[in-house]
Amino acid sequence: MLTTTRVLLIDDHPLFREGLAGAIQAEPDFDVVGQAGSMDELRALAPHIDPDVAIVDLLMPSVSGIGVTRELCELLPRCRVLGLSAVVDAAAIAEMLRAGASGFALKTQPASEILDAVRRTAAGDRYIPSSVPREAVEAELAGGAPPSLAQLTKREREIFELMIRGYTNPEIASQLFISLRTVETHRHRIVKKVCARSIVEMQRLAARYGRF
Repeated sequence: MLTTTRVLLIDDHPLFREGLAGAIQAEPDFDVVGQAGSMDELRALAPHIDPDVAIVDLLMPSVSGIGVTRELCELLPRCRVLGLSAVVDAAAIAEMLRAGASGFALKTQPASEILDAVRRTAAGDRYIPSSVPREAVEAELAGGAPPSLAQLTKREREIFELMIRGYTNPEIASQLFISLRTVETHRHRIVKKVCARSIVEMQRLAARYGRF
């Protein structure tokens, strides 16, 4: 008798999520039991499903996949987590594993390899693709928890989150009801505090350290 693995997908990009759901559902040993695009959607969905494996995107709006994983392990303690990202970042992968993930796959992998990662995660294995330097991940795990972004003020945190979600300075000013000059000042301070030279680097920091 074929054993069915119940899969939950958590990713804020609907097009990618639907495509992956279709590939998973097409397999006779898989059943997609739920999809969520945010932490709020996951909280609403969790009481009604009993997944074996959750595939969690590393970069999510407002809360990273690391934060999602931590809460998911509390909401659905028997569910194993497979992290997923387009970025190879040993520190972020290690933090995802530290948060409770059982493995990690890359969005750039063929669908067949991601499906294999889900099967191995369901079986209790720790899956990490060969393209990821395992030694670097193990070194990060051995190094303990990384520093947080707690040095940012409350206002700076609000602006930081909007920055990594792609908002422009005028959009941030409108969203927070503050002047453009104030946004520019805070933005300059944020860049200096987190030592990041680009939005991509800030997104990686947010993904690596989870909610702060």
